[in-house]
Amino acid sequence: MNKKSREDYIFQKKSLLVLLFIYYMNDISYDAITLRSFGFSFDPSCNFKAIVVSKKDHIHKYVIHIFDTMKVDELKCLDNMGYVNIIKVDSVNSKTFMEPTASFNVYFDGVDFKASGYIEGQAVNYTTFSGQSAVTDELLYHLNKCQGHNSTAPSFILWLMKMFSSRLNVDLVMGAGINEDYGAKNWNELIVALNTDFYGGDTKLQKDIRSYVGKELFTSSMVLKTSGFDIYKSLAHELYEFKEAKSFNDPDSTLYKCVDYIQTHKGTSVITYNYDTNLEYLLKKRGLRYCTVYDDNSFINKDAQSWIYHVHGLLPYGKYDQKKFTDSIIFNESDYYYLYNSPYSWSISKQLHDFKFNCCIFIGISLTDPDMKRLLELASNYLKFNFIFAKKEQGMSESVFRDITTYFFAFDLITIWIDDYDEIGEWLKKI
Repeated sequence: MNKKSREDYIFQKKSLLVLLFIYYMNDISYDAITLRSFGFSFDPSCNFKAIVVSKKDHIHKYVIHIFDTMKVDELKCLDNMGYVNIIKVDSVNSKTFMEPTASFNVYFDGVDFKASGYIEGQAVNYTTFSGQSAVTDELLYHLNKCQGHNSTAPSFILWLMKMFSSRLNVDLVMGAGINEDYGAKNWNELIVALNTDFYGGDTKLQKDIRSYVGKELFTSSMVLKTSGFDIYKSLAHELYEFKEAKSFNDPDSTLYKCVDYIQTHKGTSVITYNYDTNLEYLLKKRGLRYCTVYDDNSFINKDAQSWIYHVHGLLPYGKYDQKKFTDSIIFNESDYYYLYNSPYSWSISKQLHDFKFNCCIFIGISLTDPDMKRLLELASNYLKFNFIFAKKEQGMSESVFRDITTYFFAFDLITIWIDDYDEIGEWLKKI
């Protein structure tokens, strides 16, 4: 996607957010909306359609047009009932815009918008300015503060999650951070621990070498073969042999809450970048049938409660010396280069498909991996959002959280800021 196409795409994503915000503010139920990109009587000039069921069970069909520019005469031709026209402008404060008599028009400069017209036959007017509650880059951060305007969800961001998770298949996408409340290390801490083991505690040697290659030497397959360092044994030790801060059966842990969600939502997929079997352990404890996929040879049982895709491989407890598991592990540089240059591999195709078409909820993931960001960009789909939980770190300014929110949005991610990991379970309960 070239630079101009990327800018147009972001504008389309923001336009969708504006439209959904207006529906939220107009007290339309999250489960009353269906977005469609195809129809046998489809207007070739429209971007998509929104089918809305009213409180009186009337069906309203909205034809959504998104324009880079639009002349007044052309806009008058689109002043029809059921048309939503979103027009890109330099500034919503620069001039007076045409007031529609039947359609719903949104003049949007990418930051603020002026909207007027008819939704479900009722006249609706919204005008926003920077610094206020507006669907802007500011609102991408302040979504949680937009509350109390809809009877089906107390906040806009929850309304969005309920809408997409009720309409699409759901994936829980898990990273190393999901095990932190048990006392396990996150990804960065894991790398530090393996470094210490590999260098025998010689931090100066570690630092000096890293200044030349920018990476840890144990991620080189050639070095591993000649150093005698058993990376899989060391990795297994870090994955399973740590001092527990919380029991795996603790109902307040994040992973336990994810299993609660899986138990009540049959058919949930899990994409996990973790090598451990902690999720399988908890599912088995409850007697829930699951399928685990970690290589090309898997039998996918359609009757399972959940399907767990270990897209970077699987290393069960005590199995670090078994080739069928160690061969599945994506860890060193060569593994990563091979995987992310193999678009037809099962793990890449699974991620691309689900990121593009499912409602993905990212938990315990920092989004520092350039390969993941590359996949998210390839899986762009302006008719949907994915969601990511991010914990506010103490001592950081609000500007950091706002800017990160805007950055994540470029990858189709709506950020849900939390103060503590315990909040994730409460969010999952509500959807």
